[in-house]
Amino acid sequence: MPSRVPLRVAPLFNVLGDRYVCASCIQKATGRQALRPTETFKRSKHTFTTTLSLHSDRPPRQRSHTGTHTIDIQKPRRRHASNATLASATAINAPSSVPPAYRELHQKLIALQEIAGSYVDLARLQLAARSLEGDAPVVRVALLGIGSNGPSAARKLARVLLSDALSDQQTWESEILDSVRDGRSLLLRYGEPDTPVQTNPLVKMMNVPSPYLQRHNLEILVTGLNVGSDSSSPDKRGGLVDAILVPTLTTPNSEGGRVGFVRYPVHKAVLVAEGIAGAVEYGRLPSGLADGNLLSAALSVPLRPSSGLDSAEEEASTSSVDVYLAAHALGLFRANKANGAKFSQEWQTSRVGSLAAWMAGPKDSAPSGLSPAVHNLVSSVLTNTAKTISETKETADTVVETGTISEAKRQNLRTAISNWSADSHRDLQLNLDTAFASSLSWRRTTWWRLFWRIDDVTISASDVLRRSWLTESEQALAFLSGRVLEAGLANEEQLRNSPPLVPNSPRKEMASQEDTVPVRDSVEQLLQVPSMLARMQQETGVNAQFSPAWPQTINLSRQYMIHTLVPELHRKAQALLVTSMSTIGGSAALSGWFYLATGGVGLYESGAIVALGLVWSLRRLQKKWSIDREGFATAIREDARGVLGEVESHLRKLVNEGGRTRVRAGDAENWQQARQAVQECQDALDKIEPKDKPSAST
Repeated sequence: MPSRVPLRVAPLFNVLGDRYVCASCIQKATGRQALRPTETFKRSKHTFTTTLSLHSDRPPRQRSHTGTHTIDIQKPRRRHASNATLASATAINAPSSVPPAYRELHQKLIALQEIAGSYVDLARLQLAARSLEGDAPVVRVALLGIGSNGPSAARKLARVLLSDALSDQQTWESEILDSVRDGRSLLLRYGEPDTPVQTNPLVKMMNVPSPYLQRHNLEILVTGLNVGSDSSSPDKRGGLVDAILVPTLTTPNSEGGRVGFVRYPVHKAVLVAEGIAGAVEYGRLPSGLADGNLLSAALSVPLRPSSGLDSAEEEASTSSVDVYLAAHALGLFRANKANGAKFSQEWQTSRVGSLAAWMAGPKDSAPSGLSPAVHNLVSSVLTNTAKTISETKETADTVVETGTISEAKRQNLRTAISNWSADSHRDLQLNLDTAFASSLSWRRTTWWRLFWRIDDVTISASDVLRRSWLTESEQALAFLSGRVLEAGLANEEQLRNSPPLVPNSPRKEMASQEDTVPVRDSVEQLLQVPSMLARMQQETGVNAQFSPAWPQTINLSRQYMIHTLVPELHRKAQALLVTSMSTIGGSAALSGWFYLATGGVGLYESGAIVALGLVWSLRRLQKKWSIDREGFATAIREDARGVLGEVESHLRKLVNEGGRTRVRAGDAENWQQARQAVQECQDALDKIEPKDKPSAST
């Protein structure tokens, strides 16, 4: 018959070897089968969730990947379900109805998983939510053996805890001790030993008819714990607590011999060690680790009654127990009930009873109305989640503070920028005044030299801009930009991309460019990169391949004025010269005509006309050209002041705002939402009304 398992989960069966059935569903089926042992099952629908991860160095706090699959399994018709004892009653995703008193808290925990999934331990959160799906949840306690004899010591302790002194030694007691050779973890829960269980590669299931498990509604997971050499470090404490409360069970993989891990959360955990070697392993753990409601320790060492004022029990450590003494007390009482006094003395000395009372928890309910174990679990999950959120935020703030440049360094650069600005304005005033007053190039543009040096206007004006217009300031700017770059306040791209500045000072009155149709180059010309760059530099004066790591505002503004103001000044000089020559020529023609018209009599009058036209045209040329020259000088001075202001503002902005790392707005919002979700869960936990205390008979 073809398999009903979907193709997407079929490879999982190859890994596990046998078909895995949902723990929670089987637990519910167990109760029904106890009432109807002859019922026949044809097919059942199971939902299971496993938290699998390959072996890696990833800390346990990190979020696990959870996959949920729905599988239809065809079962043969039989009287008893062989897999009825597979699973625990605390399986995480088992479907059940939530009591009305816990419904709000249950919903808030589910919402917390969606909102703060990166900060919460999903395995413990799901266990807490599952524990709310009933009035009497099963409490899962882990006995974690540490050291080479840890697994054996944990099984010895489990056998002593679950044994009934009023009954003879049972077969399951020997099976618990012998299970250490199996290599798998051991899960003990209340049930009849003859109930068949299915073999599972993950954990060995055993039904134990222990009154202790039945009375306190417990199940015990027995497994080992690997304690690293650096476990005593305070930095490792949080991860170690998570590893203890969510122990990992190994499952072999048939493909390639790899080993997978399944996280198995518990309500409580007891660290079990035996002898001196176990004490050494236990000593590697952080101090005070086992002090609390969730973690405890059981160091198996010999304890004997003392005749002094203080007994061995009082002198021993609070985590010390004597498993062998407790087993001896059980043997004495089972051999002869008359040994009750000796049994009581040795049992009290062994301190196993105190450990059993801690595992069972207080008889009264917690203030929230939940069972103490569930209340402690929910509180621990919320506390750890809030702590993780705070640690994440503190880490981000530390990174931000570390990556931010100090204020002292910024203040030094602000002072350097102010000094550069003052020196630049001084350079502008002195150099331009010197260039306009005593420069040979600029003296060539006087009005009376225009008649034979009209073409020198462009050369002289460009020479003034190239030699005297903020040249020293530009060199100092390069060094100042290097200091800003070295301080880490900006990168080369930020320094280079200074805000564009189009000079728009008083030259607006003198510059009126005509609209021209741009000449478009052909594709062949554009593909000739060297020639195109050379032509661009020849036409604009800008080297496209020169890209220094400092603001180019000064250089670009200079090139802009060379290609706009200087041609406009040359055009005006030519216009004035043509006007003057036309006036002089017109007056000379008028004088000649007057002389001819008067027949040579009006010689003086003709000379007067020529002189008047000459003087008026030269005076007009002198006046107009002086105004244009002064306008040009004023324009480049104003442009220089604007350029210096723009560069200074750009540098100050980089110094004030650069080199600051900020927390992303999305992360801050995520932290706020996660805190709000934790607070809502805490409020829902506080709203639960206390249950009535159980009666003394129970």
